[in-house]
Amino acid sequence: MTTPRPAATELDDALNTYQNKRTPAKEGERSDLVAFYDAADRVLALAAELARVVTHAHQGAATRLYQGDWSQARKYFSLSRKYADFGDYDSPATGFGIHAYIPKVNRPMRLTQEQLEAHPEWRNFGTERGKHPPMRGWVVVPLIGSDGQNYGFIQASDRVEGDFSAQDEAKPHSAWRACIDRP
Repeated sequence: MTTPRPAATELDDALNTYQNKRTPAKEGERSDLVAFYDAADRVLALAAELARVVTHAHQGAATRLYQGDWSQARKYFSLSRKYADFGDYDSPATGFGIHAYIPKVNRPMRLTQEQLEAHPEWRNFGTERGKHPPMRGWVVVPLIGSDGQNYGFIQASDRVEGDFSAQDEAKPHSAWRACIDRP
């Protein structure tokens, strides 16, 4: 049995109205990395948008890490109109809760809302609760370079309809693999 899809105009509105935002560079960020990261900003902002659009979600995000150092992390967001009230959210990533778990396990994960809230690493955003856009289900893919290092992750939350599927989980992963495996 398949669930009826929303009308094309409703889906288009949910998927094509977005804001891309990134957290600012941090005080003391290594100057040799700043130029590279500034160049990568556009790619990661587009990755956040891609994650949201290809999974039919209201939220997409990409987080950039360097050698697991959360003090140097940057986040990139793509939000539908549903989350317009969170358009100014730009608190720095701190490596707290479920988000910190992904670089440790280095594997994709797909959770329903119930599974997300029951996960032992779920902390409901800690001090950011009420400021951070709420999550409704989650699909996340680690960004593993060809050198085997974790460079962050791409994620989506709040699917337009239903829960995330195995296909939703594979889409950002396939796109990332295609980018890094190019000769």
